[in-house]
Amino acid sequence: MSTTQPFAIPRSTNRCASTGKALVPGEMMVVVLLEGESEEELERLDYSLKAWEGGARPDEARRVFATWRTLVNEPGKRQDAIISADGLLDLFEQLGEAEELKRLAFRYVLALMLMRKRQLEYVGTKEGKLLVLPKGAEEGADPIEVHDPQAAGELDEQALAELVEQVEQVLDPGDA
Repeated sequence: MSTTQPFAIPRSTNRCASTGKALVPGEMMVVVLLEGESEEELERLDYSLKAWEGGARPDEARRVFATWRTLVNEPGKRQDAIISADGLLDLFEQLGEAEELKRLAFRYVLALMLMRKRQLEYVGTKEGKLLVLPKGAEEGADPIEVHDPQAAGELDEQALAELVEQVEQVLDPGDA
């Protein structure tokens, strides 16, 4: 079992991966995280919405880790959250069937962020899993089980803290 951080999340290049043109502040873009050549890295590709809707996609041989839409930020300006709470919840759900450590760790960090934003409610823990319910869940609903990589001994406290910081800087830099 590894106790080191499972992956690094890159920042935006501010260029469309399809056209190479600079992304225009204030316009919508699509962010794609791809699994890197090694298990410890993710690659980030940003696409203008026009290129994405025109069919631009990463090479089919590459495995997509996550995608979301967001606004291109003004250079040098403090960035607001690049993904809404609904977008975070969507990413959380996309990773629901994850089995690899980096996907499980990413989903766990998303769960922590969503609890802080009051989109998920903490219910408890069970056998190395965090139990949560979505905001407004029906009474008696079964909690969602989220693998806790720290409880499973797969990440130490420092590695988890670094991962949380990285995910917050990339997904919600206005809050970090």
